[in-house]
Amino acid sequence: MIIQSAPVYVATALLVLGNGAAVAAEPSFASDGEIAVCTTANFPPLTFKQNAGDSTPVGIDVDLAEAIAEKFGATTSYTTTEFAGLLPSLGAGRCDLIISGIYINDERRESYDGIRYMRSATVMVTQADNDTISEPADLSGKTVALEAGSYYQQERIDPLNAELAEADKPEVEITLYPAQQGAYQQVLIGRAAATLTEEAEGAYRVAGARDQFRIAYTWKSDFTYGIYMRPSDTDAAAVRDTLKSLSADGFFDDLATKYGIDPAVFDVDYDS
Repeated sequence: MIIQSAPVYVATALLVLGNGAAVAAEPSFASDGEIAVCTTANFPPLTFKQNAGDSTPVGIDVDLAEAIAEKFGATTSYTTTEFAGLLPSLGAGRCDLIISGIYINDERRESYDGIRYMRSATVMVTQADNDTISEPADLSGKTVALEAGSYYQQERIDPLNAELAEADKPEVEITLYPAQQGAYQQVLIGRAAATLTEEAEGAYRVAGARDQFRIAYTWKSDFTYGIYMRPSDTDAAAVRDTLKSLSADGFFDDLATKYGIDPAVFDVDYDS
């Protein structure tokens, strides 16, 4: 393995991107020719299965994983898990990368390298005919269904509850479900007034069920999705340079066209 790695490094290091940046050495996680990716496969349009029995997910994140693997001459394999199991699976070595609509935040970066690739915002989804909720304060005294392991409780509901408590108003009750689909189901049957999700995912769901759901509110946000991996400066540099190369090649513009989203969501600083 050591004998083979040297020529690979030389070959890749001499490549130059369209913006003049040199491509980093092949990452260690691609050294055996296969990149193992952890994903939930239940977060359309980022990662999902078109049919329940499908072995391989599809979506924005899967297309990105395939493009990264191709840059290193590798193939991909996928491990699907609940959202709360993504980081533990990475830490246990069951995958090399997480590409699954998971936000970059400082807490996660204390244990893993996280590299930005897509911007996002949080949206609140209610039943289509619910006209009583138009802003977060309207959730006072109501139940919100959330996907377990997501950031929405910590970043959205907990601060809201603090404001409600200070105003001497009933707080929001939270119920957690293993997957976002379960949270939608609770809204649909009336057990929850709303669920919180990611902007592109919410838009995708609502577009397919306008008689059932609507987006009631969108938070202004600087949140970005990230690719997570075990800490390695060399591997992180390789992924950053690969994203820059894909951007220069027009990959993200094509991806935006394919999924009908604003290409500006891919305008991120890979080095931040």
